[in-house]
This record gives sequence, structure tokens and C-alpha cells, in this order.
Amino acid sequence: MNNLTQRELMYLDDFLKSEQLAYKSMNFFAEQCTDQSVKQLCLDSAQSHKHNFQTMVKHIKSSSLQ
Repeated sequence: MNNLTQRELMYLDDFLKSEQLAYKSMNFFAEQCTDQSVKQLCLDSAQSHKHNFQTMVKHIKSSSLQ
């Protein structure tokens, strides 16, 4: 991970922030839904964004330990 440029680090930071925002937004939208099928779509999307965020953080941490 030490070989990343400043620009690449900024891209990673932007990606993590956008996944975190998408996760929070989809959870918020799910809370507002009355239609259960739409609510489930929002919750599924939220979980997907959460998984993306956690996976990227895991890879970043494992790479920085090497």
C-alpha cells in the first residue's frame, strides 16, 4: 500500500466515503418505505454498500500490514 500515489489515496478515500453515504442513505430510505418490496430492495442495497466498504477496508488494512 506504500506505493500508492496521492491521487490513488484520494480515490480510495472518495470510494469509501461514497459507499458509506450510500449505505446510510439506503437505510434511511428503507425506514421511509411502506411498500415491503421496495423496503427490502433498499435494505439489500444498503447491505451491498456496507459489504463493499468493509471489504475495501479489510484489503487496505491487510496490504498495509505487509
